[in-house]
Amino acid sequence: MNLILLPSIVLTLLATAVAGQLQSAARWCDSITGLCFARYYLPSLDVGFGYVFPPLPPAGQQPSNEFIGFFTAPVTTGWIGNSLGGGMRSNPLIVAWTDNSTPRVSARYGREYLPPQPLVGPVITVLGSSGANATHQRIFYRCQNCTTWTGGSGGINLTGTSTFGYALHGALKPETPNDINSSIFQHTASGQHTVDVGNWHVANYEEILQQLRNAPPINGGPTPTSTVTPPISTASSCPGAPNPSYSMVPASGWRVMPVLGRLRSPRGLTLDSRGNLIVLQRGIGVTGHTLDVDGCVTSSKTIIADSSLNHAVEFSVDGTKIFASSSDIAWSWTYDAASMTASDRRTLITGMHNVGHTTRTLLVSKKYPNLLMASVGSDGNIDLPSFHPASGRAQIRVFDQNTLPSNGVPYTQGRVLGYGLRNDVGMAEDAAGIVHSVENSMDNAYRTINGVRTDVHNDNPGEPVWRLGTPNTPSNLFGGYPYCFLVWEPSNFRDKTFQPGDWFVQAPNSTLTDSWCEANAVKPKAMLPPHTAPLDMKFGVGDDAVNLYVSLHGSWNRSPPQGYKVVIIPGRLSPSGEWSPQNPLSQARTAILDILRNRDETQCQSGCFRPVGLVWSASGQNLYVASDTSGEVFLLKRNVAGPIISTSISSGGPSSTSTVPTTTSGAPQPTQTVWGQCGGNNYTGPKLCATGSTCRYQNDWYSQCVPS
Repeated sequence: MNLILLPSIVLTLLATAVAGQLQSAARWCDSITGLCFARYYLPSLDVGFGYVFPPLPPAGQQPSNEFIGFFTAPVTTGWIGNSLGGGMRSNPLIVAWTDNSTPRVSARYGREYLPPQPLVGPVITVLGSSGANATHQRIFYRCQNCTTWTGGSGGINLTGTSTFGYALHGALKPETPNDINSSIFQHTASGQHTVDVGNWHVANYEEILQQLRNAPPINGGPTPTSTVTPPISTASSCPGAPNPSYSMVPASGWRVMPVLGRLRSPRGLTLDSRGNLIVLQRGIGVTGHTLDVDGCVTSSKTIIADSSLNHAVEFSVDGTKIFASSSDIAWSWTYDAASMTASDRRTLITGMHNVGHTTRTLLVSKKYPNLLMASVGSDGNIDLPSFHPASGRAQIRVFDQNTLPSNGVPYTQGRVLGYGLRNDVGMAEDAAGIVHSVENSMDNAYRTINGVRTDVHNDNPGEPVWRLGTPNTPSNLFGGYPYCFLVWEPSNFRDKTFQPGDWFVQAPNSTLTDSWCEANAVKPKAMLPPHTAPLDMKFGVGDDAVNLYVSLHGSWNRSPPQGYKVVIIPGRLSPSGEWSPQNPLSQARTAILDILRNRDETQCQSGCFRPVGLVWSASGQNLYVASDTSGEVFLLKRNVAGPIISTSISSGGPSSTSTVPTTTSGAPQPTQTVWGQCGGNNYTGPKLCATGSTCRYQNDWYSQCVPS
């Protein structure tokens, strides 16, 4: 609701903070919504103040004037407020409380030491997931026209560190709690803190806003603190869903159940803005499926009937457009999530077809919502002409939807984000707006030295995981293909000593050498085992965003076969949210962890589930996995908070699956779950890891609970 702002009569707050160095807000992820914010937390009062900002525009354009904020406090706290400019005079004041479970928010403005007066301009909207339960209150709000003003500090520093003030009354509600204009009692605590706003312009701002708009109010739900686990569904099967076609083994801490069966080659998965599961089925088109509270399907319908659509399905950041493609053309449709209908098809990209690799992947940037990325693979195993970016193959290009004509543009008119990428089917964007991709590398690898050819294909090359950069400034990254490939198993090479992750060429000559690759091709950040055919990648939700989840479709070009599973590449986040793997490339072979596998992947040529598309529920508790060859969609559900995963896969043959038990500590102080944050500069959350895990330093900004 939009609130009309009228005067309140009593608010005397400190104009400045107590002298001394101010504490800074730190990254915090809400256990109920899975969303992450910059949060300043007062542990002595159990009160939190949070912020997240929309992406900054390109240079020369006006930045957005809004942000999303929140307050959390014990239900006994009277009212909570903060100053957007640090000092309490001549700066906007946001004041909030809950009336029983109903949130009340108003904007006010104080001059000199007079009672604050109405502030003309700000528009405050109370968002979902707000309210109160038996112990805590929480209020999420959108503040528009709130980043600049006349007087005081003049505005929030959107590109650096900004100072905010806070105040609260520890016990007394306003005189008339159901009136947003009510007089409030003088604060019992106040002060200031800082926020590194420059690092809290998040790529998925519109997605956060949409999720909070759709979130139900809080009324008797779980306590909103950083150490409380959200309610875990106990469902072990979905009513009406068929039995799985093949036996599967989930990692400890997870369970798996079918939600859909007898589909026609399900490939891409996504969720719309109302949480409906959207599936692209080859030979049919796009189908929509409503879900119940356990994540099970309750009804299904066809949204787009088009048998030419073959893999990609994606939504605009605001959820009002749906994207899909054939091997040759990418389209968008106007989409209505309430009715799950699509209309007004528009052609965006043409001329993508080749006979070698026909799968197309589309990705809409959350940080730059007008930018659409499209991946086109090579025209065969070794496509020599694709070395030239103008070929339009083995590359990912970026398109500005705002400038596309009504009949679209040829693929080669897009800006090159990366080339020399043999067949990058999986793409994902991290919280910093950095795009990553994963490649299906070549088959039948060999090494020729002095005219002698040696077969090295069974355990080479590795499948690269790329950091491509931001799509607004495409870097034209060269990934080495069709000449440069990654060493996975060094012992296969007899002419020189390699390390895992080194470049090799198949037939070195006076021009093309391993050294040429080192000098001219960009190294990937991580790699996966050979011939595992990675087809999708998704970052985890909330605190789990440090982990990259990848579906491995499996490949014919190895004996015995391998892949046919979903794995995790553990990573870390920079203060800005950029993802990087925990282990260097040379240690990639021991840095991959199973989460869902077949009973025996060596027998998969006789039949297995083969994972393709992945998508998370908003809570991060449910991971949907499509299997195209068996016509199924599975639901991986967490039994506990955080990813509890099995040991790493080997360089060849089946994985052993020893589990890592995790329990919750009974110690009186707050306990962090396995894989959660336990330390770092400005971190104020739990520092004690659960039993069976220990806090491991990653960098000055991040330490993580890992299995002991």
